Amino acid sequence: MIHRLLALLGVIAHAIRRVLASILSLIGLGVLARFAVPALIAAFAALSVLSGLETARILDSRPEITQSTLAEVAAHQGEGSIWFEFDALIDSSTLATPADLGTFFYLARDPEDPEQGLLLRSPLGDRFFRVRVVQGALVEDPDLVADAVERFGTLPAGLEVDDTRYLDETGTGALADDAVEPSDLGGMEAGIEGLVAGRVISPETLALCETEGGCDGDASAWLYLFADANGGSAIVLRSPHPPDAIPVRLQGLFLHDSYDLGPVLASPWYAEIDAEVPTDRAFAAGSQPPITVPASWVPTVIFAILALLLLASQLVGYPVFARGADPAPRRTFSPGDKVPVVVTGRLANGRTRVELDRSPGAVERLPVAELAMLMWRYGMSGELSRREAEERFTREAGAPDRLVINERDQSAIVLVERGPGGATVQAGELYRVARRSPAVRFRQGASDAFLTLRSAEDRDRIAAEIAAEAGGTT
Repeated sequence: MIHRLLALLGVIAHAIRRVLASILSLIGLGVLARFAVPALIAAFAALSVLSGLETARILDSRPEITQSTLAEVAAHQGEGSIWFEFDALIDSSTLATPADLGTFFYLARDPEDPEQGLLLRSPLGDRFFRVRVVQGALVEDPDLVADAVERFGTLPAGLEVDDTRYLDETGTGALADDAVEPSDLGGMEAGIEGLVAGRVISPETLALCETEGGCDGDASAWLYLFADANGGSAIVLRSPHPPDAIPVRLQGLFLHDSYDLGPVLASPWYAEIDAEVPTDRAFAAGSQPPITVPASWVPTVIFAILALLLLASQLVGYPVFARGADPAPRRTFSPGDKVPVVVTGRLANGRTRVELDRSPGAVERLPVAELAMLMWRYGMSGELSRREAEERFTREAGAPDRLVINERDQSAIVLVERGPGGATVQAGELYRVARRSPAVRFRQGASDAFLTLRSAEDRDRIAAEIAAEAGGTT
């Protein structure tokens, strides 16, 4: 199974070479196809590096949020960052500007200096703006909840309030992965304590004093409706914070833009503000710097995967040879005997090298005279005549016959060298995408070829014959 999978991998580079070779051969440059896959690997690797560097440059050039305080933001004059995050106390009042429907204004105060304020601009209305995280305990008290809901009066449409329990705030939390929403509290038992994220709904109209004798002191308690940030599930929240000082964590942009604050500054709402606020601009709550150039690591990853895939395909090669047990060297061929084979790879004889892909051929033992004539026909005897070539080769052969690998279509013939250090042979299986065949791998000098056979018996026979010819080397 592993060799078939390797064949599927190796065929990728092989197919690219074949296609390019067929195209380049039309203009006499087919030899360049061998460099196609390495060139593609280098190109994809370079594209991956360049894409990664560009993505990193874009991400590095984007502004980062600045942790600050409301007082520092109010005093900001436009140098450096314009993207801030800070704690604030939100007043209960809201201004829905008639000149710009869908835009709402709020007053934020500095928790350390309530006299310092900031005008906030947001597309979120009074029911959705005050998003916060509270540390609280879940308390079972149907009577308190029923009394609070009755005193709240008409609730916003689509709101479902827990009718038996309320959330008792014990502290202000920060947004965390383990924070839940009011809708998640339904399956929890009373008494549990943790972080709950949600929105305080319209505290100007939906806030109740829960302290006997009034809520003018520091130990006062207030009741609010606390709902999912984007849902209708809600729970009664018992909190020590008054409606005009709801603590939230704000982030957004504080920049000079073309928004006209004239109608806001001329409104009765602004006239009642008792804090010092900048009037040349408003803090755009929830806004982020525009990203004009998109950045993604996807192209970098894709180019890297393609480079690695082609590199692996190139290293695996195609077809894939699985070596088996090599037969013992044994000579069984008589002069004239031959076994048909299909040759894939490179056959080299002297300066002649031929690249083959499933070309018909044979492993055969030829008498020296017949071999000399065949080599003369293949043009491998230089300027000698047929008789001269036969006489010369007969003198140099040193034996009455020789074992050869003969590929007929391109007139390629290789003599198996005798003696140690010459030819090597391995028996096994040759895997292609769609089939598996008995084969031997023959290597000698610059020759490196797979010889595919019809049966395992023929494979073992020629493997033993080549090993015996080479002097027992396997």
